[in-house]
Amino acid sequence: MFSWRVTKYNPELRNEDGSYINQDEWTSISDVGTKVSEKEYLKVESIYLDAIEAFLREIGVDKVSIEALELHILEEQEPSVHSFLSKLEIGIELTTSEIRELSKWVLREVIWCKLSVQNQCFIHFGYDYYLYIGANRNCPNAIKEVEQLGLYVEVFQTPYSD
Repeated sequence: MFSWRVTKYNPELRNEDGSYINQDEWTSISDVGTKVSEKEYLKVESIYLDAIEAFLREIGVDKVSIEALELHILEEQEPSVHSFLSKLEIGIELTTSEIRELSKWVLREVIWCKLSVQNQCFIHFGYDYYLYIGANRNCPNAIKEVEQLGLYVEVFQTPYSD
């Protein structure tokens, strides 16, 4: 299986053990208002969602299943968020639009999950805005598209495999 790490972090700014060295870089939604503006955060979030769609398009997948799930529902979230999140459970299939919605809430640290289509692909989310995507074939068009969006795609094994 092919596997990539997709991030906003320039790989040239990593030390010898692979740690990112720019301490001023924002790493989560909690940095909005201090290290990043809401406008910039939403722009980058949207690029990540576009990146996921680019890989799924090239793989030829329009539905994925939830493989692992952790909900961190907060009381102050709007009712439509609760409605969407309350329908989630391990094993259900999500459509492309649902994948985008779910991924948004993962990036905002409201939930955590792993998505997959058996023997075809996986999407794993890490801390600090790390995204891991795997596929049963190379995805040069998706990689090119994602890099043109401004993200970095590196060959990398997901730390979230079982």
